[in-house]
Amino acid sequence: MSRNRLPSMDTADKHAADLQRFLDEKKAKGEPLPRRGAALNASAIARALGINRQVLYQNPKCEVLLEEYDRADQERFLSKLDQATIARENKDKVDKERSELEADNLALRAKIASMATELERLRRLETLMTETGKLP
Repeated sequence: MSRNRLPSMDTADKHAADLQRFLDEKKAKGEPLPRRGAALNASAIARALGINRQVLYQNPKCEVLLEEYDRADQERFLSKLDQATIARENKDKVDKERSELEADNLALRAKIASMATELERLRRLETLMTETGKLP
């Protein structure tokens, strides 16, 4: 017996459809998604689907499906304490990323200011060389 596969469905759409079927089965059975502590176990989900774990992050359709289902799954199966822990961890992660971006921004601004000063020095030097024909 052969499986019916749609020839027009590209790989990304097939992965998204497979993931949707997997999520629908979990919901129908009343089972939670596999987790490591409070975080999703993407490796276990990918193994169940027979795909590489990175597909869940790189395929935009899969990423959206999983994020939406994860929120509902957390509400159904995780305690309020676990949900608060996840929210706190997410906030901490965002705060850390924001802090790193702000530090990078400050470093880049300092570098730009230094380069602007050097550019102005080189322009003055070029003007002097053009006017006098000599290096100072």
